[in-house]
Amino acid sequence: MDTSILSLLYIFIGFSWWVVALTFGLPITVLLLLSKNFRSAFFSWVYANVAEPLQRTKVCIIRKKAFQILKDSLGDRNSLVPLEILEIGVGQGPNLQFYPKNCNLTALDKNKFFEKDFLRNRKKNPHVSYKKIVIQPAECMRGVDDNSFDVVVSTFLHCSCDDSVAVLQEVKRVLKPGGKYLFLDHTGFPEGDIGLHIQRFFNPLWSLIFDGCFLDRNPSKEIKDAGFSDVQLQKYISPSFRRYLLRHQILGIATK
Repeated sequence: MDTSILSLLYIFIGFSWWVVALTFGLPITVLLLLSKNFRSAFFSWVYANVAEPLQRTKVCIIRKKAFQILKDSLGDRNSLVPLEILEIGVGQGPNLQFYPKNCNLTALDKNKFFEKDFLRNRKKNPHVSYKKIVIQPAECMRGVDDNSFDVVVSTFLHCSCDDSVAVLQEVKRVLKPGGKYLFLDHTGFPEGDIGLHIQRFFNPLWSLIFDGCFLDRNPSKEIKDAGFSDVQLQKYISPSFRRYLLRHQILGIATK
């Protein structure tokens, strides 16, 4: 689809969102504004039952690409030794299917309402040994020991965390020396692109529905400046017109 036509389409969709949110959907909009608990519960339901199933096929492509990077970075790892993995912002567990065999997973998420769906999804992926789930924000992972993980995974986390710098310092703290941080996130359009203005037009409602997610963030600089010994970062542009707002993405791996 032509870029200008696509931009006009999403401008129309954006206006429609605002009209619905301020008319028929006003009671829900008010609840989302006033209640953090309702916002978290609403987001977990929308993401697990609407957003993720609708986008699953397209998003699986980039998730698979990210975990191939992890596989390549692990090289000739002794597969007989369990891989200790911490996933932060695990949600309902859409990454579990891509995990390598013989790994022990500690799952962390600040949203307690994802836990039921995560436990259900875990049963579909018996190749992953589950250790525990921690309900904490990634900025302050109390109860997670220093130097205890071979790999930390985050996908679409920096878009909605409160402080990317704090998250990255915690990631470094809990990784073993030489450990790997696998990241995948959507980012804003380049400066000056009409897409960036459209993302910012959507942002207030988007962040309410998706519990603090912002469309125009880009954690690339924070990751590069976090003090990892090596950072390999790639950019990816989704070809799907349905993923226009999330078109620009980054993925890669950083080594402690």
